[in-house]
Amino acid sequence: MINNRPFFIILLLALVSSGCRKTFFEAEPANHPEAVFEDYWTSFQENYGPFSERGVDWQEQYDHFRPLVDAHSTEEELYSVLTEMTAILDDGHVNIIAPDRPVFNSNRYFNERIDDSLFNLAVVKQHYLTDGFERIEEDDYVYGLLPGGIVYVYFRFVGSNWNVLPELLDKYPGAKGIIVDLRHNLGGDFTYAFNNMGRLTDRQRTVFQSRTKNGPGREDFTAWHTWHLEPSGDFWNKKMVVLTDRFTISAGERAVMAFHTLPNVTIVGDASNGAQSTMIGRELANGWKYTIATQQVLLPDGRSYEGIGIAPDIQVRNDMGELQQGQDRVLERAIQVIE
Repeated sequence: MINNRPFFIILLLALVSSGCRKTFFEAEPANHPEAVFEDYWTSFQENYGPFSERGVDWQEQYDHFRPLVDAHSTEEELYSVLTEMTAILDDGHVNIIAPDRPVFNSNRYFNERIDDSLFNLAVVKQHYLTDGFERIEEDDYVYGLLPGGIVYVYFRFVGSNWNVLPELLDKYPGAKGIIVDLRHNLGGDFTYAFNNMGRLTDRQRTVFQSRTKNGPGREDFTAWHTWHLEPSGDFWNKKMVVLTDRFTISAGERAVMAFHTLPNVTIVGDASNGAQSTMIGRELANGWKYTIATQQVLLPDGRSYEGIGIAPDIQVRNDMGELQQGQDRVLERAIQVIE
């Protein structure tokens, strides 16, 4: 089982940062079921960015779900309505956090843990890394050598743990190539990835552009901002493979986007989750907390992959029976690409 500590830290930071921006003169919404529903729905109507990418008419959801809530609705009934309405977005950046309940995630993969068990880092450590491995607390990163002199590094999230990447390039100068495992990557701050990938490119590369909701209207967004991967240090130009799955999300996906711009990179595994926005956190009058995706993101081809995910170059999925026997067919396919 993957420890989700960074995921909850990211949720907490979203909630705290949004709370710091709250206007002192904003009227507090009433704490009864109908008011809570109205506040929740309106918050998404004004702040959610990728409605068009998700193919959701939010007014239509209001018309369907609003009659299900009245002044006498119980807490359980209100929770059921909000989660059912939210599930329509199928967005890994949209969560409801209520006391004494598991975190509800709008995305089916995360909420139902679909195929969660098809990645097991212990299998990699026990059966593939030939010289043992290096790691930091809670496997925030793990790295070592694979057969044939291939470097392997796993990142559990995107943060200061990525500072080890340039060190690896120096530690294994004779390596045939490198496999960067971003399966089950929980996201974080994508700038750590970009800042540590400078040696992997020989020129500036456009990774994506984004814009953020800044008003209540459907088209109230900031101007588009373009994000680049910038070269720095001695250029490292060997074969690279990036591993992804349906639990590669958020900043993890933005790291995949950066790798995708490099001509010597092959992506192997399954499509990423498809939640590529940033998110903010809010709190309802009854104490429930929730998160909202507030951006639109476009790749250099001009397309959005929100709700779709970044497709691999080579699609491979693990088999549960093989995995239980210590065989990771996704990793083995990546090794073949480099060899």
